Amino acid sequence: MKVVVTSDQHLGYANADKTAFNAFLDNLSQESDVTHMVLLGDVVDMWRRDAAGVFLEHHDTVAKLLALKSKGVQVFYVAGNHDYHVVDLVNPAYPLEFRKELSLTDGQFNYRFVHGYQFDPEQKIPFMAFLCRVMSDQGGALESNLWVDFNSVNNIFSKIEPSFVKADLAAMAERLHRRPEDRLKESLNKINMTACNEVKPGEVLIFGHTHVPFVNKAENVVNTGSWVKDAVIHNTYVELSGGKPRLFVYGGHEITERTEP
Repeated sequence: MKVVVTSDQHLGYANADKTAFNAFLDNLSQESDVTHMVLLGDVVDMWRRDAAGVFLEHHDTVAKLLALKSKGVQVFYVAGNHDYHVVDLVNPAYPLEFRKELSLTDGQFNYRFVHGYQFDPEQKIPFMAFLCRVMSDQGGALESNLWVDFNSVNNIFSKIEPSFVKADLAAMAERLHRRPEDRLKESLNKINMTACNEVKPGEVLIFGHTHVPFVNKAENVVNTGSWVKDAVIHNTYVELSGGKPRLFVYGGHEITERTEP
């Protein structure tokens, strides 16, 4: 069993390296030992672009993913915060299955895949879903009246836990005016520590979201990094086999350093 994991392509964002990701998929299709591929969220960026249009624009990338599937590779798509809307795409006729999280077993080893918004205290599912729906190609970014728009949704607050009050929403709307790549720098250590504290015995936890790839010293927590050019290290992916994670830069080298958050 060999699993390839990649996340945070943010297709539709100006700094997304689509050319490199497509080349990566082409190369992957030539490998005979890959059994599973996991797309770990934020593959397309529905916070910056129209949800339907961004898939249509990048149909060539989708076609490459389906080509992998036709070769016998099991392809899984786990939703991120920027493409959370995919969890609503449940038609069995769709060629890809979308999930909130995923577990795979490799002999005695268990791999758990989540995007990573679960470890980010600023990410709330109703807000994530809302942003995926309100963006359009004409907007392309959060507008200053987002808080007013949010208040206009009649039942939005009934879906939000009591601790997530209006003041929280107003503050979050203001913070989300900033690029995610900048905003996440301030909460990076907390997100990574939360992930490391939540890993279960006997499993390897794989997540993305932060755009900062790493493998911890215990080799049971891995971050897949991103494919956006404004990340310090980008175009990264993870290979899993026999419970061993390996982290690579596409077209470059393996990242062998092991770090602690």
